[in-house]
Amino acid sequence: MTEPVPRSSDVAESSTFRAEEFERVLQRHVLDAWFPRCLDLANGGFLCDFDRNWTSSGPHQKLLEFQARQTLTAADACRAYPGDQRLRDATLHGFRYLRDVMWDGDQGGWYHRMDQTGQPLEAQTKHAHGAAYAIEACVAVYEATGEPTALRLAREGFEWLERCSRDREHGGYFGFLKRDGTIISKPSDCPWKSETDTIGTEIGLKDANVHSDLVETFVHLYRVWPDGKVAERLAEVVAIVSDKMLVRSTGALHIFVTADWTPVPHMVRAGYQCQTAYRLGLARGTVGDAVTLRRLAGLLMDHALRYTHDPDCGGHFYAAAGAAPMELHGQNLVVRNKSWWVQMEALKALLALSRLIPEKGEYLRQFDAQWRYVQRNYFDSDHGGVYAVGLDVVPRWRRQLGARFAPAAVTTKGDIWKDASHDGRALMYCVATLRNAG
Repeated sequence: MTEPVPRSSDVAESSTFRAEEFERVLQRHVLDAWFPRCLDLANGGFLCDFDRNWTSSGPHQKLLEFQARQTLTAADACRAYPGDQRLRDATLHGFRYLRDVMWDGDQGGWYHRMDQTGQPLEAQTKHAHGAAYAIEACVAVYEATGEPTALRLAREGFEWLERCSRDREHGGYFGFLKRDGTIISKPSDCPWKSETDTIGTEIGLKDANVHSDLVETFVHLYRVWPDGKVAERLAEVVAIVSDKMLVRSTGALHIFVTADWTPVPHMVRAGYQCQTAYRLGLARGTVGDAVTLRRLAGLLMDHALRYTHDPDCGGHFYAAAGAAPMELHGQNLVVRNKSWWVQMEALKALLALSRLIPEKGEYLRQFDAQWRYVQRNYFDSDHGGVYAVGLDVVPRWRRQLGARFAPAAVTTKGDIWKDASHDGRALMYCVATLRNAG
């Protein structure tokens, strides 16, 4: 017997109910958990280091990505819930820190890392990865509050990228720069001894991390500042990701490339597969061939489902080989860590793909399964908040004792790289999308 086709009213009612479910989780485990707790009222910006009980647990250094993404999350939430004064206060609080402390008023650009009191660290270097999020945060602040200096700072950030980070020979952007905007292109240029930059990319290489992020940044910047140069750069980064970094026959995304876009073999990372799938879908209404971008978004997601999805427990492993075999001389080639941000980006991308490619019902089924997995393993029912790693990675005997006996690295609520953006923005997207479907 075939199952009855659901009536449109049934679908609407189900979507509305699910939107409310996601909204309860968003409020309890993200917005109520972080705001206003994370506001550093003494020094400005946001505090980052919290253990499972939300007790301060570190030096609270001010990383640009954390400060920008926390501001971005607050601003997005402020637009979603305009009557919540604490979110507006957090939005403007974060923006003031980006504008008045992290922005280099003499040389331009944002410092990448500071101590809690606002003194630059990492030899005053800067990075395009953090700048991408800072520009997007300024756009979100402008849209949420109408603050005119936020749009002005977003434009200045874009112009700094153009002036300093852009590769005028091959296109795209280098990530790692000195304070004066000089590109650090080889290890001997680095102010300290290191083969990698401050986000883990080998010095001299370009990466998908920066360029995928810039797709989303430029989409949002163009919406509030429809400048021809922004449109040109958006089209370029979409083409770079689609043509230079993506293997179109398999859907694997190269993480690293040389300056002239020659791929550097490395492991494929699930979070970037999912993020980029979502972002190509986001860009398709502004630049590029819509049919092609839709197909490529599906290829990226299909690759993640094939190679990094855990068929036993659910969720996505952090990274894997880009093609079979998944073992080599008895060594497993899968990085089995299940970082929270990867799961949240998978959740958002699966729902987006289920709307973008509705005829492929697998995405909606996988979205439902991913949500069940996340609910089981990431939300702290006692203290609120999202765990850094899924509880399913903890040995069963230890898991049976309760989350309080799990390693601190698993249950931590915040650190310099763990902000509220991946979970907060994914849940907000799910709420809005499901509510609109209803």
